[in-house]
Amino acid sequence: MKGSVYVLYLQFEKKLDEKFLTLSRVYSQYGMTLVPISLSEFKTMSFTSPQYVLAVIKDINSLKEYKALLKRYLNYMMRTGKVTLFELCSFEVIHEVKLLKDSNVVQERLPMTMFQSVDLVGRRIYQDLTSGSKKWPGGRRAKLPSV
Repeated sequence: MKGSVYVLYLQFEKKLDEKFLTLSRVYSQYGMTLVPISLSEFKTMSFTSPQYVLAVIKDINSLKEYKALLKRYLNYMMRTGKVTLFELCSFEVIHEVKLLKDSNVVQERLPMTMFQSVDLVGRRIYQDLTSGSKKWPGGRRAKLPSV
């Protein structure tokens, strides 16, 4: 991968747990930097380029906070293409069909190993970086060359 890729890790608790440190170490071996971000910080951020967000939901309290964030902020950010969400969850979370078709949400069920999560995120980021531009080069009103 080109340089370092940043993946925002949604932090549902005030303290970082030891699992985050080991997960961060595994991600750094593959050229990705895992950045912890609290929910209040995430709400105030404005993104100029598309970002990758990792949400690991392990308990009911995290699920409640995640659903509130999803309803208020994340759905809008995914619709506008500012965020690609990797959701590792023990529970069923329903998303809009359009977001799933556009592949702005990648859902996986827990339990899964750290290496499986790195593989999942890494493959998607690699596809995004190597696919090149996704925009039509002709602009909004493409014209045929005159003869």
